Amino acid sequence: MKNVMERILGAKIQSTADVGLDGLQGRHGDEVIFFAVPEAEQPGKVFRKLTNATNPPTAKSGGAAEYGCSIETSDGSLYHALTVQGDVKGWRKDIELGAAKLELSLAKVKGNKFVVDGGQEFEVSDCIVKFF
Repeated sequence: MKNVMERILGAKIQSTADVGLDGLQGRHGDEVIFFAVPEAEQPGKVFRKLTNATNPPTAKSGGAAEYGCSIETSDGSLYHALTVQGDVKGWRKDIELGAAKLELSLAKVKGNKFVVDGGQEFEVSDCIVKFF
């Protein structure tokens, strides 16, 4: 089925796991942001709280979606990825405002580093990275 769809679309279909961490660098105007998942919380619920925290939203177009990747840092903190597209600046602002409201930290992959918004940095190789 995948081969048929690739022929129809004229492009290779890849999962998040196929592109690995290189896919987390953002492509085609998208941006990937990691959000902290507090202990005993479900990532999907945290994502919904985070993306619905600003009302009305700043973003005028596009959307945010869970990205299918988690990173556990060497100190045991768990982060899940989301991607924003369309009005990236507006979505970034909404995510940052939501994180502040919910007291959640945000992070990004920058090269071989996982950088948390408070300035803390981890080598990606020292983290547990999972794709799903």
